[in-house]
Amino acid sequence: MFDSKNKQLMVVIYDGISNSVFVSQVLQPLLNQLSKTKNLEITLVSFEQKRPPVDVLMDIIPAFDKFHLVISRKLPYISKYSMLFAVYQLKKLLKQVPCHEIIARGPLAGWVAMKTLESMSKKEPWRLREIHRDKFPKLTVQARGLCAEEYRYTYGNEKNHWLKWPWRQMIYKSFKNVEFEVYRNKRKTDFPNNIAIEAVSTALKDYLVQNFRADASKISLATKDLVPSCDKKQVSEWRAQVRTELSIPDDTVVYCYSGSYKPWQCANESINYFIEQYKQNSKSFMLVLSRDKADFVHDLTEQKIPENAYAVLSVKHQDLFKYLSAADHGLMFRKKDVINWVSRPTKMLEYQSVGLNIIHNNTIAWLVK
Repeated sequence: MFDSKNKQLMVVIYDGISNSVFVSQVLQPLLNQLSKTKNLEITLVSFEQKRPPVDVLMDIIPAFDKFHLVISRKLPYISKYSMLFAVYQLKKLLKQVPCHEIIARGPLAGWVAMKTLESMSKKEPWRLREIHRDKFPKLTVQARGLCAEEYRYTYGNEKNHWLKWPWRQMIYKSFKNVEFEVYRNKRKTDFPNNIAIEAVSTALKDYLVQNFRADASKISLATKDLVPSCDKKQVSEWRAQVRTELSIPDDTVVYCYSGSYKPWQCANESINYFIEQYKQNSKSFMLVLSRDKADFVHDLTEQKIPENAYAVLSVKHQDLFKYLSAADHGLMFRKKDVINWVSRPTKMLEYQSVGLNIIHNNTIAWLVK
C-alpha cells in the first residue's frame, strides 16, 4: 500500500470533511502538492462524529494512488480530555502507517497530534525512530483562526440563558487553554518542543505571539492554499459567456456575493448595500452564488428588486471562477470582531483571483493593510 521510497505526509483535521472549505482549502491544495511533488504520499486523517456515507466520500475524494483517507471517530467536545480518544486512535494509526511529517489543521487537531507524539516519545521512542528513520517527525500546526473566539462569537447571544451560559463559558475557556498549549513556545515536555506554526495572516501571527506566547520566528505565513490568479484572457472569455447566459448588458455594473446566508457572513448587509447602489443606478445587477438560494430570493423579492436585476445561482466549485468573472465588484462585509480582523476569508481570495474590486467595511486586516 505504501511505497518505502516515498516521503510520507500525514494531514490531521478535526473539523470534518463536511466543512464548507474542505474541498478548496484542504483537499485541493493537497492534490496539487501531490501532482507537483515526486515521491510523495499523503494520508489524510479526518475525525468525524458521524461517518460520512460512502457515496459522499466517493463524490468528494477522487481516486489517487498516492492519496489515502482514514476516517476516525471523534467524541462530542466537553473538554480537551474528550480528545484523548482521538489521541488513542492516532497513536494506533502511527504504529501501522509510515509517516515522516505531520500537518495538523487548527488547534484541536494540533493538540491531538501533539499529545500523540508526546505519549509515543515517552512510552515508545523506538517506534517513532523506526517510523521516521532516525529522527522524530516534524509537526506543523496550521492556524486558520481563533477557536475560542469563534465559539464565543457563535454563542455570545446566549448570555441571558442562565442554563447554557455557564456551560458555554466553560467550553470557551477550555478552547483557550487548548490554543495556549498548542501555540506557546515553551512547553513542559521535551518532545515535541519545536512545533512549527503556519498562520493565514500577519494579523493572526501577531495575535498568537501576543496572546499565546508563540515564538514569532517559528511562525510562517500559509501560501500553499492561496488561490492562484486566473489567466486574464480566460477571465475575459468567461465574463462574456456568463453575461450572455444571464442576459446582463455590457454596461451593467455587477456586484457579486459568494457565500452562505449565515449571519456571520453578513448577507443582509451585502443585500442592503446593493439596494442602495441600485437606487442610484438602475444599471446595477446583483449576482449571488450560494446554496441558500431561497433566502436570497426572498430578501431581494421583498425589497421589490426586479427579477432582471439579480440572479441567484448554486454552482459547482469547478465553475465558481467562471461565474465570478462576470462581476465587477465582490462584496465582503464582516462584523467588527477579532475573529474577522485576523482572518483570510476564502471568498476574498477567490474574488482576487479573477481581479474583482473588493468592497468591504474595514474589518479584515488583510484588506485594510
